[in-house]
Order: sequence, then C-alpha cells, then structure tokens
Amino acid sequence: MMENVPIPGQAAWDAAYRKSGRRYGGAPPDLPPFQPGSRVLEVGCGDGKSLRAMAGRGWDIIAIDFSREALRISTRHHHLQDVRFIQANALALPFTDKSFDAVVISHLLGHIPESERSLVASETERILIPGGVVFIRVFSTRDFREGKGVPIGSHTYQRGDGIITHYFSREEVESLFPALVLTGVRSEEWTMVVRREHLTRSEITAEFRK
Repeated sequence: MMENVPIPGQAAWDAAYRKSGRRYGGAPPDLPPFQPGSRVLEVGCGDGKSLRAMAGRGWDIIAIDFSREALRISTRHHHLQDVRFIQANALALPFTDKSFDAVVISHLLGHIPESERSLVASETERILIPGGVVFIRVFSTRDFREGKGVPIGSHTYQRGDGIITHYFSREEVESLFPALVLTGVRSEEWTMVVRREHLTRSEITAEFRK
C-alpha cells in the first residue's frame, strides 16, 4: 500500500532513487533470529536490501519508507511479494500500540535530524509489545565517509543531493532508546577497495528490549 502523503525530506530521497535505482548492493545484512510468526516492522526499508535477509523466515513483515521511489524499487523484487509496503513517516507510525514483536531500523537514524530521533524512539517503543525487540544499524564515526560533505552538526554532513548523514559513537547508540533496555551492542568493520584505495566501512549494531 502506498499512500499519497507529502512528507518533508521525501523529495531528496525520491530524486536519489530515481537517479541511481537500487542504491545499496552487496549481501543482505545479518539479522537477529526472531521467532517464526513474529510480526516484524522495518522502518526505512529503502530499496529492500534488509528485506532480502528477512525473506523465508516465517515472519509477518511490514515495511515502511517515506520515499515512494524506494518503495517502487522494493516492490519489484519477486522474493518480497509477501511483504506489505506502506509509505509512512518514522516520526508518526500508522500502527496501533503494542502491535509488533520486533522492529528493524537499518541506517535510517543517521538520516534523521538529532532533534527528531527521540520521536522515532518513542514511536518505536509505542508499537512494540512488552518484551518486543528493536534492532538497529548505524554508521560509526570510524567509517571512511565521516567528514564527507558540508558539516551541519557534530559528525553530521549534508551531501550535494540534500541528504544528511550522521555518524554515531558507541555512547550515542547506547542512549538512543532510553525507555528500552539495551541488550547488546557491537561494532563491525570491513575494508572495501575503490580505485586501489583500501577504505574502512564501520557500523554499530544494537538491540534493545521493551
């Protein structure tokens, strides 16, 4: 389902997806082993990369993004036919209280202004059942792209396409969901080679429980 709802910031992402199509290649990321039958929400599904890791696990999956172009790309993946897609804003999730067993948020938080991240956290907490899990993935300050673009805040940069990205410290990640219990956090790094230059990619993943 895609609702015709104007959302601030949507235009920059729509333009980026129209220009480049699928923006994120490589293997789908690892995800926690939620129980079969779990109702799982991905907030900010993008072009469906993380959804590829969810397919075939027996989960009831709903995916949202505020970019209609991202959703258009995601819905073209034949292996995601059973996923329900909704155009929606992470700051105002269109779901009832306590309606999901788990929420997955991959890199979205780095594109949310600092002043609005608490809204994402409170909305996520609201829709989780007691004992529900939030799994997040963000880029860390050790990532080679940290410092690229126009600085608009601490470790936050805006690219020429208008998209902002924040790079997180471990301490920031641990405090993102103050109403939930942090159950795990880890850093992950790997090297990619571009024009014979070895570049460090660096992410932080964390799990919280209600």
